[in-house]
Amino acid sequence: MLKKPNFLFIFPDQHRGDWMPYSRETMERLGVSGLTLEMPNIRGIMERGVSFTHVVSPAPVCAPARACLASGRRYGSCRVMNNNVNYDYTLQTFYSLLKQDGYSVGGVGKFDLNKADLFWGDGGSGHHELLDRVGFTHTYDNEGKFDAIWAYYDDKAGPYANYLAERGLMKTHAEDMVRRLSLNTDAPTPLSDEDYCDNWITGHGQDMIRDFPVDKPWFLQVNFACPHDPWDVTVSMKEQYKNRTYPPAAEHTLAEDNNGIRQNYAAMLENIDRNVGLLIDAVQARGDLENTIIIYSSDHGELLGDHNQYGKSKPEQGSIHVPLVIDASRFGGVQNMENASPVEMQDIAATVLEYAGLSMETELGSVSLKPVMDGEKTQMREYCVSELISPVRRGLTVPFGTVSDGRYKLIMTTGKPDRLYDLAMDPFECQNISAEQLQIVERLKKLFDEREPLGNPGVRKLFEKLRNSGTRGAN
Repeated sequence: MLKKPNFLFIFPDQHRGDWMPYSRETMERLGVSGLTLEMPNIRGIMERGVSFTHVVSPAPVCAPARACLASGRRYGSCRVMNNNVNYDYTLQTFYSLLKQDGYSVGGVGKFDLNKADLFWGDGGSGHHELLDRVGFTHTYDNEGKFDAIWAYYDDKAGPYANYLAERGLMKTHAEDMVRRLSLNTDAPTPLSDEDYCDNWITGHGQDMIRDFPVDKPWFLQVNFACPHDPWDVTVSMKEQYKNRTYPPAAEHTLAEDNNGIRQNYAAMLENIDRNVGLLIDAVQARGDLENTIIIYSSDHGELLGDHNQYGKSKPEQGSIHVPLVIDASRFGGVQNMENASPVEMQDIAATVLEYAGLSMETELGSVSLKPVMDGEKTQMREYCVSELISPVRRGLTVPFGTVSDGRYKLIMTTGKPDRLYDLAMDPFECQNISAEQLQIVERLKKLFDEREPLGNPGVRKLFEKLRNSGTRGAN
């Protein structure tokens, strides 16, 4: 057995944190006791490891969240404010530290570290100068769902679009996706199961696991495209879920079939679970399973119709709450435990490095969870924050900041009253109690102010404006 652990890190796009196969008690606490998800492979990881049930995205948009993860920094210092900014390759990453320590550092699927350029290297043959600079040694980058379409029409087709084009499918796929821009539809995609993006990504992940050198430890990040909108499941996936009923969205009054959308979202999650099983099988076939730590998380959530909203980039729980499961049982980690302490998604960076025997001097916002995994501590953070301040690709995001101590959550939004929620009693944030709990509001604001200093003066001014913009005690 190698002294250094391997890491299989499964990182889907837009998996909200309450849609997981938790215990009955946790599902009741999160308000989803009526939710049924058949995810045996992810459930197996949970039973062998620790499930962190109060984890937030540092910024609920793809590129900023992934920049925070790579750099081990909170949003204010990750230098990627929105999806129109590429990762600053002068910032050290936890990937580069693994590489310097002798790891093979691989990644397949949607990285979104150079999202602004719609650039995916030389088409998937393994050479990607930008990702090489981040610290990867083996890569197969590809487009996100809509990025594949924008790039295709701009003559910048990526690896997945080229694959579909070779099979005579890209034009049909692009036309279907463009239709979905104006229709919030749960109709199936014309693609087959074989050509479905997440299944295609899994195939490349299996190949990479087989091809890693046998004399070096390895790290593999598998970036699935789902369960990101639109709700484009295959015909066979749709057929399996057509009779299922899911808990309705909170405060949902829109006309579309929210249950149909939720059927498709569940179908994407269960398909990811099936692919997780295939990836674990590939690790086992390689003979490395007993020396591998398995991690499952997501960059941000999905509102799924809660409060008449879909997508991410909002301060509500559906948008910022993400799953995080770590199975380090083969390295002394406790098993079958659910932990509800405050965690931020970029804590994965420091956790991986500590298990590898490394540290990151520049990680300003990442805290290792290994003491919790070892059973030595029950909590590593007093509070967790999620924030966003600037425009995203299609439309303006109103700047917001959130801070939670694990029970109470404060939302501060520019130009709007502060909102305070008791997540233990009100997990879907339907009852603002800020007027009745002014002391809790002030305590959480103080915690928000104490988070890591912001390096950029312009960004600092924007956050100061946000901090002082709330109307205290308003309903």
